[in-house]
Amino acid sequence: MKVLIIYYSRSGHTKSIADMIGKRLGAVTEEVVDHRNRKGLWGFFVSGREAYAKKIIPIEKLKNDISLYDLVIVGTPVWAGNMSSPIRSFLKEYKDKIPRIAFFTTSGGPDTKNIYLEIKQITAQKPVAVINLTNQDIKKQSYLKMVDNFVTSIKENLKDK
Repeated sequence: MKVLIIYYSRSGHTKSIADMIGKRLGAVTEEVVDHRNRKGLWGFFVSGREAYAKKIIPIEKLKNDISLYDLVIVGTPVWAGNMSSPIRSFLKEYKDKIPRIAFFTTSGGPDTKNIYLEIKQITAQKPVAVINLTNQDIKKQSYLKMVDNFVTSIKENLKDK
């Protein structure tokens, strides 16, 4: 099973989760790159406004060929109750090349249902597995078990395919 993890991370939380999942699955990780300044309070507000408006923004071409992988795991922070604009742009651009998808979010709160519905709409796929890791999960260290369960779910869903 060849797995590629695509993620966007403004603060570093999503990157650290992507790296953790990558180690557990022996997966390749790649960050979606845009050229917006998202640092500081102003970057926080700009990012939230873009996500809320469901903007598609320019992103760099990926280094990895998605078609060479069995599964693409996509990770995004939640901004203003929505997926990040760089990940939305990635999904719109590469949706036809994604063989199977799993998804994880990092957020301040638990409500990510609309994000998963939007992923299904954009990709026309039901994700193999999804997980939302909140700031509270990270503070309490419960995210470690959650990541393990996510990885186990992915392995179980893919071994039958």
